[in-house]
Amino acid sequence: MHTTTYTLKNSFLLLLALVFLTSCDRMLDLDPKENVDSDQIYKSVRYFEYGVVGIYNNLHLENSTLLGSIMADECKLSSENTGVDGYAVHLNRWTYSSDDEILHETWKDYYHALYKINTLLENKDRVPQESAEDKEAMAILEGELKGLRAMVHFELHRIFGDSDAKKGQALTIPYVTSTDLFQKPGKTPLADFYTLVWKDLQAAEEHLTNTHAPTRFSLDATYALAARVALYQKEYPRAITYATKVMTQYTLATKEQYTALWRANQTAEVIFKLARNNEDDLRPNTLWYNFNTGKSLFYGSTKLIQSYEEEDVRFSLFFGEEQANQIAKYSGEGNENRISDLPVFRLAEVYLIRAEAYFRTGATALGIRDMQALIEARMGEEITITELDESVILTERFKELAFEGHRYFDLKRLGQPLERNTEDLAAATDSKQLLFGSPLYQLPIPLKEVQSNPNL
Repeated sequence: MHTTTYTLKNSFLLLLALVFLTSCDRMLDLDPKENVDSDQIYKSVRYFEYGVVGIYNNLHLENSTLLGSIMADECKLSSENTGVDGYAVHLNRWTYSSDDEILHETWKDYYHALYKINTLLENKDRVPQESAEDKEAMAILEGELKGLRAMVHFELHRIFGDSDAKKGQALTIPYVTSTDLFQKPGKTPLADFYTLVWKDLQAAEEHLTNTHAPTRFSLDATYALAARVALYQKEYPRAITYATKVMTQYTLATKEQYTALWRANQTAEVIFKLARNNEDDLRPNTLWYNFNTGKSLFYGSTKLIQSYEEEDVRFSLFFGEEQANQIAKYSGEGNENRISDLPVFRLAEVYLIRAEAYFRTGATALGIRDMQALIEARMGEEITITELDESVILTERFKELAFEGHRYFDLKRLGQPLERNTEDLAAATDSKQLLFGSPLYQLPIPLKEVQSNPNL
């Protein structure tokens, strides 16, 4: 991976772009323009924590949000998204190639994050630990790094790895735990990949607590990630176990709390999120709207909009008031740029995971109970669900997790086709359906990476 190797060297310099902080409560308010010498990072537990926090600064999981949404049927291309302002057009129209810049940027950014994580893990023993408190703090930081490592690898797998539904020997992205810049790892068999993910998750579970704000990877974030991983792996009893661990700690939001989540950056139902501010060029609302030009890039699909009932709180929150198909889910705080944090794990997803896992293990009544609780919270009234099947589950995931980057990955993990309504096509000649197994269904490892690393 020559291209990745080159950029990973640069990312070591990025690791040093951290700032000294006066308060642990403001640990994420970092100025990337100020530098901390690399040796200084390992002089104390506190400085090492600055290095850990620095991981979050350039962790752009918005890439997953974008790809998981525009490849599927929840978005449609805006007529303003053309020419010099064009963005992800070919991916949305299923006319992309392996040299698409967004694919390469995603690969590069995620492996940059992994390089920084592995650098800290390889050097953690250099940090003096003079007290029991120091040892405990370092154990927590190690757990945080390993949880993040599992999460970033799993995001890469969701995007570039083979689906679990693929017949035969499925392969996925390299699971990298070393900073050796000369290694050229090949694709990983899916079974081996999951073994490595669970190894890091179990280490995170062993060391982590819930003492940090939701802008730091915590024990509950570990449980939520573990539930998601188990669902994809089709380890449904395991998914139930980890989902339950989360659900005992949180409650579903009221309509008012749910509204505040999206319009005022509140934390109801949020297990882990990435903080965003005015200095972040990439944040959730910039995926759909160009603030520099004032042009919409993508709209909500007619298919998605028509799936909601009017009394559903999501209908009024996720779409614009003046322009019905405008994506307004990340309206954020009431300022010009509508700053909104990026939720990574929410309680609603965990409810949906457990409902699906119950259904697939034959405990349909328990799955109905979870699904009914979630829908009642969104409708603000009691409802009755009498049946639960894969279609009901996918529809509710479609509605609840819209524009959070799950739809394409949900259909991919189950081997289902991507299907759009005619009115959601950018042109009459565009395809309405992309079958599982078709050449363009599976997002490829970027061409630049394959050219520099023949093992991919």
